[in-house]
Amino acid sequence: MFTSERPIIQIAYAVRDVREAAAFWSKKYNIGPFYVNEHIKIQNTLVNRKESEFDHSSAYGWKENTMIELICDHEIQDIPKNSNSKGIHHVAWIAPDFEKEKEILEKQGCEEVLSANVGHRNGMKFAWFYPGDEINHFYEIYQKSDDINNFYEFLYEQSKDWNGKNPVRDI
Repeated sequence: MFTSERPIIQIAYAVRDVREAAAFWSKKYNIGPFYVNEHIKIQNTLVNRKESEFDHSSAYGWKENTMIELICDHEIQDIPKNSNSKGIHHVAWIAPDFEKEKEILEKQGCEEVLSANVGHRNGMKFAWFYPGDEINHFYEIYQKSDDINNFYEFLYEQSKDWNGKNPVRDI
């Protein structure tokens, strides 16, 4: 089983519709506001280590010290092993050294099932790993960058003063 000194900073849940799910989570759990990014542009996508396509949308909110992501995998070629359509999809952390973190995960028996760059070919790297059936969801690691840190800080700050109005917003 994987152990890490890196804190889990995100829990992602698989949903069918990110806007509906964000409205539900906001009302039921008082999480918000959620920021929606539909059909997120990614490049250099590998699924199960083969070139592939991956189309997904996400809604991002913040609760206490954790980012909550609601993710909908619209289309993914060569679906990764155990790609959940409901329930916990992944937990995530920021890797101080992305390539080294990938090596550590693989040495501990985790299988890389998706890797890509956000936005453009040189955008922030991220990857999903399948740790085995006993966990039943992915691990996601992000390449450490100012962009990811700023995005998390933005969500955190928005949540602190949120008054419950306008719970679902576009990025």
